[in-house]
Amino acid sequence: MPSATQLQGSRIRSLRKLKGMTLIQLAKKTGLSHGYLSQIERGLSQPSIASLVDIAQALGVTMQWLFSESQEGSSADQGERSDMLVRKHQRVEIQYQDGIVDQLLTPRSNNNLEVIYSTYPSGTRSEPYSHKGHEAVLVLQGSLEIDVADERYVLEEGDCLSFTSSEPHAHRNLSNGEAIAVWFVTPASF
Repeated sequence: MPSATQLQGSRIRSLRKLKGMTLIQLAKKTGLSHGYLSQIERGLSQPSIASLVDIAQALGVTMQWLFSESQEGSSADQGERSDMLVRKHQRVEIQYQDGIVDQLLTPRSNNNLEVIYSTYPSGTRSEPYSHKGHEAVLVLQGSLEIDVADERYVLEEGDCLSFTSSEPHAHRNLSNGEAIAVWFVTPASF
């Protein structure tokens, strides 16, 4: 069975070709090297969050679209509505190159709200990225440093921060161990 990374890469390649775009053209639109994009398309590299945002925007889709096949075969238990319920074993899991792991807690069909359970190994950080909408983050474990535009916030367990997602934002685990947070994003960006 192909991994989520391979499925996502093949979807990127298929859409790029459908749009008549070469790897070099996509590289120019995203600012990523064509070699790196080729590795992503072949499932050989796990892109960062910022890289996925750039790719999705360049192709004119949401990040959710890139992962929509990853959940195939994970329909809700018999008699349950898959447009309302995501069981723990049905979560779409996204692993990034830096070790950060996101699990989507909301159904793919929900375009209005996205809830993401994120784990951050010690010392990991994201690149700055931005997208339309608003988001809030609640730290469940550890300590996260969140940069929003020119402001820096240090969030401890139980702290919550909300902001406009169009501002460049990045996060870093300040803990000696794993940090865990839940993100609430509207509209859905994945």
